[in-house]
Amino acid sequence: METYLAAPCRPFATLRAMLVLLGSLAAGALAHGQASVVGGDPASASRESFRVCDGRAFLALNIARNYMMTGRNRDTVMPLLRDDPAATAMAEDILARIDAGTVHHPGEVAADALFQCAAEQKIAVGAARQRVALCFTRTDVAFFLHVERSKNTVRQDAVSKVRARLTSRELYPVALINQVAEAVYAPPQLPDLRQLMGGVAWTCIHHQGPPAAPAANR
Repeated sequence: METYLAAPCRPFATLRAMLVLLGSLAAGALAHGQASVVGGDPASASRESFRVCDGRAFLALNIARNYMMTGRNRDTVMPLLRDDPAATAMAEDILARIDAGTVHHPGEVAADALFQCAAEQKIAVGAARQRVALCFTRTDVAFFLHVERSKNTVRQDAVSKVRARLTSRELYPVALINQVAEAVYAPPQLPDLRQLMGGVAWTCIHHQGPPAAPAANR
């Protein structure tokens, strides 16, 4: 794969979105350990296991994204996690791996977290680790388009800006950017960022061809 986002991200709106998203993820992603069976229902337990692992993967993703996109600024990560020892330990490990040069894309740590959790919860991921890493990294498209709409950027300009920022067509195909733009701009209200990113990631993971964006109401 090509190099991930070489230029640090500085605009206030983008930094604010990164901090808010990581803070919301940290609030609950590691609060639960082994998923419990609700009323003895295996289907409920499976859904809870998925929720736990999805939360951990996205927490890892956004720890890595914040750190890598801000020129390795620990202040965009660690203060938000200080009340959660487990999240702090996860972040220290991820930041050390990035500093050591063993992480090239945020999706790699998300995939690692997902597969580790899936093994603990005894659930299947449904795709190879490399595919999962790619799909989580592609949530950058949803993140940046969401930021642009939050700034009232018109759709055509937003797409142009995101294409200019996310220049690797191996990581970020033009078709994906256009599809996600539809999901971001079609609803009358700004969609929920976490749900949007989750839709992009899991549609990609479960789709054998080029990944599609989630439906606008997903």
